[in-house]
Amino acid sequence: MYKILDVREIRKNKEKYRRLDEDIPLIDNSLYIVLSENNEDIGYIVARVFSEKYILEKIFIKKSERYKSCGMKLLIFFIEHGIKKKKESIEYESKDIENFLKKANFRKINRNKLSLDIRKARKRKKAGKKVVIKSVFLNIFLAIIKIFGGIYGHSRALVADGINSLSDVITSFGILFGIYFSNIPGDEEHPYGHEKIESVIGTVMGVIIILTSFEIARDSLTNLLKKQVNYQINLNIIWIAGISVVIKYIMYLNKLKVGKETNNIALIADARDSKSDAISSFSVIIGILLSYYVSDIFDVLLTILVSILIFKEGVITILETSNSILDKQDETFIKKIEEYIYKNTNIKNVHDIYMRRYGDKIFLSMHIRLDKNMTVYEAHSLSDSLSESIVIDFEEVKDVMVHIDCLID
Repeated sequence: MYKILDVREIRKNKEKYRRLDEDIPLIDNSLYIVLSENNEDIGYIVARVFSEKYILEKIFIKKSERYKSCGMKLLIFFIEHGIKKKKESIEYESKDIENFLKKANFRKINRNKLSLDIRKARKRKKAGKKVVIKSVFLNIFLAIIKIFGGIYGHSRALVADGINSLSDVITSFGILFGIYFSNIPGDEEHPYGHEKIESVIGTVMGVIIILTSFEIARDSLTNLLKKQVNYQINLNIIWIAGISVVIKYIMYLNKLKVGKETNNIALIADARDSKSDAISSFSVIIGILLSYYVSDIFDVLLTILVSILIFKEGVITILETSNSILDKQDETFIKKIEEYIYKNTNIKNVHDIYMRRYGDKIFLSMHIRLDKNMTVYEAHSLSDSLSESIVIDFEEVKDVMVHIDCLID
């Protein structure tokens, strides 16, 4: 249970909160968020309130409740509150809890100050949700007109295309699920954060796309083998497929744009699916024309072709999202990091640079060779400076782990 209080309420119950923390600061124009469990207060956050930002003053968790992710739960609630209040950032000036805040996507902006850009987090979440919710309603609309239009006009290809649009509704809900959880900061159980769920959602989407293609092909092949294709298609339904082509292609462009801007793997995979759907609907138009002017069998053949295109898109989606899960290395990006180090430092040897991608964030690890006569303090200071510089100058990098080797004479 979380309680949002101001300093007047803290002063009013001063003795109660002094029992929780005898050094609880009493600061005017501040926000207090208190965490309670079983009607007992176990921790709090206090932050100064400004028109565009919060300045974090203190996070406190009762000693007996530490190392149970209570601090991260409290911080997540605080960040979500900042998003709702449309603040631009949260700042913290000290080194006391630097590593803890970095898990929640805070970035160093100078030697002693960390900041979380709430605008960016809000934009990523809002932009993704907006495009996916639109996609849900448009796919429901397309599924209804295509399925009923296909039944009315005797076009199996159009019905199959409608079923495909219906499956897209399911995948869109999966992406919404991914957007929500990927924006939750890391905790004790998930120190690297939750961004990788986008890759998992993308892979699940690929499986659903493949299963949809098999279901569409199965029914068409059964009818083709049984030679149950003797029906007269209605040419008037061609406009339904035409509407689908236009809407699906616009959806593809919109999803791809937002997906690239927010580096959302699942959304980019969904954009590719919309492009495949536009091609499928165009194939349906050709099938309707051939069925009307040449033979009914073309409607079934085009349905099978649609299922093959859908299957191909599903396989591509799985392969690409699997690259993120399996930590495929981006050689171009690694080369940029290497060049940055040689250009901006006196380090003569850097090797074994590896990256892990978690949603729109990258974690780096590397080995550097330093003079064996350096003190531990000097080596540590240099590696810290290097890590912090990379995080500041490469926006997508969330953290850097540096292993120090000595130069061999």
